[in-house]
This record gives sequence, C-alpha cells and structure tokens, in this order.
Amino acid sequence: MTAALLRITEREGLEAVSLRTVAAEAGCSVGAVQRYFSTKDEMLHFALRTVVEAERERLRHIRLGPGGMPFPDALRATLLELLPLDARGRGEARIWAAFYARAAVHPEFAAVIDELSREARDNLRTVFAYAESVGELRPGQDHDALAQLVLSIMDGLMWSILMCPSGAHKDHVAAVDTAVNLIAGVQ
Repeated sequence: MTAALLRITEREGLEAVSLRTVAAEAGCSVGAVQRYFSTKDEMLHFALRTVVEAERERLRHIRLGPGGMPFPDALRATLLELLPLDARGRGEARIWAAFYARAAVHPEFAAVIDELSREARDNLRTVFAYAESVGELRPGQDHDALAQLVLSIMDGLMWSILMCPSGAHKDHVAAVDTAVNLIAGVQ
C-alpha cells in the first residue's frame, strides 16, 4: 500500500490521492486501505514521513569528523544526495513539492514542514559548529544564517530541477559546488 500511495503522489500529485485511488493502485479494496488510513491527510502525512525516512537512511553513510570526510566534502555529498538528480530523487521531490503546496494553505501541513525545517537547521548548526571547532569553517560565522541559506539554496535547486525538463543538471551541481566553496571558504 505504501508503494501505491507513493507512486500516485509521484505521478499525479497529492490531489490525486484518495482511499479509492490508493486501493485501485494497490489492487485491493477500499476497506483494506481504511484499515491503515482513516483519512486522506493520514495518507499524505505517511507519504512524507516515508520520504523523510528514506532520505535519512541515505544520509547515514555520510560521515563527518575523525575517520570521516572533511566538512566541505561531507556538506557537498549531503546536498547532492538530497537533490533530485535521478528518477528516485525526482519522485521524492515531487512528493515534497506537493506537500509544500498543501502546506501553503493547510496549517497542519505547514506545521509538519516547519518541524522538519527546524530539525534540518539544528543538524546544520551542529555540523557548522563542529567544522568551526576543527578549523574547517571560518570562525565567527552566523550558524543560524548559514543553515537557513543552505536550506533556501536546496529548496530553490529542487524547484529548479523539477521545472527543468531537459534533465541536464550540471549547472545545478555547479551551484552546489559554488555554495559549498563559499560557505567553507575554499579558495
């Protein structure tokens, strides 16, 4: 059922998701879907949580610090992993985009996005503090502002990639490299 829900959301957006469409996509009855989800909003929250957990799992292999990558390399690897540069990433980005659109008009969805953004900012601030402590980030930078900058860049790049029908993303990767170099102070 999860796969069916995600396929519909990726292919047609959140508006196409209903108990009936998920049941048809999964090849089961509406009653079977209702055993897992009582409302469309429950299904949509589940889709987003599924995508978030998949992203967290993919990021677990990126290690910063002793025995891991230097800060600029870890930041670059993380940002590239999160960009929708392949079919899987584009599918997940479509789910994010649909959820963002719903969050613009539904406060309960906006609260979920806000919670995830706070978590991401906290994680980035921790990374920036560590990088500064080991001399891999210029001292005295505003970690809150840097975190917001990174999230804003990633949101903008995600939308740009989703709207880029050619599939040529070398400029998007170059933008990530430029952002990392500016943040890390790489010459």
